[in-house]
Amino acid sequence: MDNMKTIFLDSNIIANWILIKEFTKRFEELKNDRILRKRLRGISYSYTLIEALIETGDYYVKSSNLALAEVFHVIYNEIVSLKMYRLGIPLTLWSKLRTKHDLSKEEKFLVKEAVSKHLKTFRDQAEVVSDVVDDEIYPKLVLEYKLRTHDAVLLTTAILNECSWFITNDREIVDLEKRRKFSKIFGIFPDLPQNFLREVASK
Repeated sequence: MDNMKTIFLDSNIIANWILIKEFTKRFEELKNDRILRKRLRGISYSYTLIEALIETGDYYVKSSNLALAEVFHVIYNEIVSLKMYRLGIPLTLWSKLRTKHDLSKEEKFLVKEAVSKHLKTFRDQAEVVSDVVDDEIYPKLVLEYKLRTHDAVLLTTAILNECSWFITNDREIVDLEKRRKFSKIFGIFPDLPQNFLREVASK
């Protein structure tokens, strides 16, 4: 019987993979900026992880329809934020000025085309499952662990699909393991992509 373990990828991991594959040219003129370099390093772990998973085939990879739907929102926010950063708008004003500095129709079309293309590639390489909300795990994640609705849905889906890891850049979810020993209760280990890569490399 196949003993390969299964990894569930959160939307921010997939979005960062797409950003590196498609949109890094937008960072070129700011490549010497300290904050931008740090940001690129942060999202590069997601890219490295997905590329390694696709290339090696050592793990089953799953995500869900909700996670893939969220990818558009994550990438849209990232590009609008970069646009305001390049204009020198202070971070404290981003939420107020976001509408004023929205993407153009052409930019939105290019984002849609690029994201759709890479999500199709991802679907060819991974299993995309339907999201599940049950009467036991989901309420516990919301009421006892105080998770937001979409995070609780994704984690419930990963648990009920018997995934061994939930890989995310959301430190609130990763910290569940430190504070609550989440993996012992639910049988799934939430972790950052860089931690998972280091653990695999050390084996």
